[in-house]
Amino acid sequence: MTAPMTAPAIILLNQHGLETAREIKTALKGAVIWGLEGRTTGTDETFTETTAHLRELYQIGQPILGLCAAGILIRALSPLLENKRGEPPVLAIADDGAVIVPLLGGLTGANELARTLSTALGGTAAITASGARRLGLQLEAPPEGYMLANPAEAKRITSDILSGKSVRLEGDCPWLAQAALPFSETGEITLRVSAHQSALPEDGLLYHPKTLLIEIRDEAASIADITDFIERHGLAMPSLAAFIVSQSGPVGTAKQLARSLGLPLRLIGDNETLTAASLQPSSDDESASKLALYELSSPSDLTAIGRPLGKLAVIGLGPGQESWRTPEVTAALKAADCFVGYKTYLDMVPASYPQPRHASDNRVEIDRAIEALDLAKSGQHVLVISSGDPGIYAMAGAVMEALDQAPGRWPHIDFEILPGLSAMQGAAAKIGAPLGHDFAVISLSDIRKPFEIIEQRLTAAATSDMVIAIYNPASKTRREQVERMKALLLTHKSPETHVLLARNIGRDGEAIELTTLGALDTDRIDMRTMLIIGSSKTKRIAGPDGQPLLYTPRSYE
Repeated sequence: MTAPMTAPAIILLNQHGLETAREIKTALKGAVIWGLEGRTTGTDETFTETTAHLRELYQIGQPILGLCAAGILIRALSPLLENKRGEPPVLAIADDGAVIVPLLGGLTGANELARTLSTALGGTAAITASGARRLGLQLEAPPEGYMLANPAEAKRITSDILSGKSVRLEGDCPWLAQAALPFSETGEITLRVSAHQSALPEDGLLYHPKTLLIEIRDEAASIADITDFIERHGLAMPSLAAFIVSQSGPVGTAKQLARSLGLPLRLIGDNETLTAASLQPSSDDESASKLALYELSSPSDLTAIGRPLGKLAVIGLGPGQESWRTPEVTAALKAADCFVGYKTYLDMVPASYPQPRHASDNRVEIDRAIEALDLAKSGQHVLVISSGDPGIYAMAGAVMEALDQAPGRWPHIDFEILPGLSAMQGAAAKIGAPLGHDFAVISLSDIRKPFEIIEQRLTAAATSDMVIAIYNPASKTRREQVERMKALLLTHKSPETHVLLARNIGRDGEAIELTTLGALDTDRIDMRTMLIIGSSKTKRIAGPDGQPLLYTPRSYE
């Protein structure tokens, strides 16, 4: 089944194709123009290494429109080619838009995309797949709302039709009925469309329309119950489109079942009746207490039925460098309805993501968490934005506090935390492996805890001879803490202890400085600085290029 396509990435390697790229962006809502840094200007985003960038986009399922030679895309992506049913569309486009060549993703919308662009650009869609070119559709790739039960037969069936065999259509299916197929009531090839447990045609294809909805009514309902229920009604599991559950119903169970089967879940009001003419409820005495079945007359837009459960994800962008952002977080950025966060961190989200942004000051974390939860409760897919990792001195803790303070206030949302690369990991990687053995992580901010507690923890870490990573060391108005930290550590550590100052890691103005605890100049430290203070075993060595590296051996002699 062809899934909804995400917004494509337009890849520009030089200025010659900029005008064409802008025409494509106008034609395709949400498309982003990516330009090779140093070779292009006026793009939405930039990248520095072509092959790495193309592979990252491909691996997260982003459609790729390359304004470049086809060979560039082929050589970059060929090591990744495995599953043609799961690959995103990849198209090579002449920089003047005269030729559009779908290279990959014929089963996921590449040919349709090529036709759309040929109309927008006035160019030629160079479609080579015989079925797509001569029949106007691919039998192997039905549109959203249908699933092909026997895809292995599609290539042979397409060849037979192209060779002159006639087609008999069984069932109501507009996208097949309107195609340029040689239909006949006595057709040699059968194309069957049914939500029932139909036998596969002896010579043909079977499509299951996504027309079944199941209401979860009891928290004891299980996947086994659902499978048995569907089969006893003579229906096919692949035709199951979504689950529904009432607001006061077993929402938790419904969420688990929907997640297990990879299906949407729609929430309906307690007094809401599914009265649409196309919905025909069905149940029986044995399962009516647990489940109810509804059948749509045809695959339909589920937005007309109830509303989605809201979703809240707390994500970490990493220290700032795009290549350090996880593919999972990038996918979440694309899927979200809106972003919530401290303005500085929201500004780290590229402007190519057009969703509304709810910005607030840095010291209102709980208010920000409550705002995000309330937005999710309304049915939106909300991202709370953190830099680094969201669970390290960041918004995951604030959201958990809000949930703890008001249990039961947000019962109908999905909640998850997506990890990111922390600043201490990024800083350590820039200079070697100073975190290679046991280490402690301590924040010097005393906004939420007294400095006496911080001193106790610094003392414990120092006397244990651990490496110490310091977050939030100082601000313009908060200078005393870092000075007291230095003095305290010098009572337990040698003045020759190695210290790393890492500023703006992964962002513009990145700076790395090695010093010692005794020589540490606290005036050079601010909130953008990450400190890593070594143990007695931490060593400074010369790297392969002669540049200094820092590491902490993995074992004690």
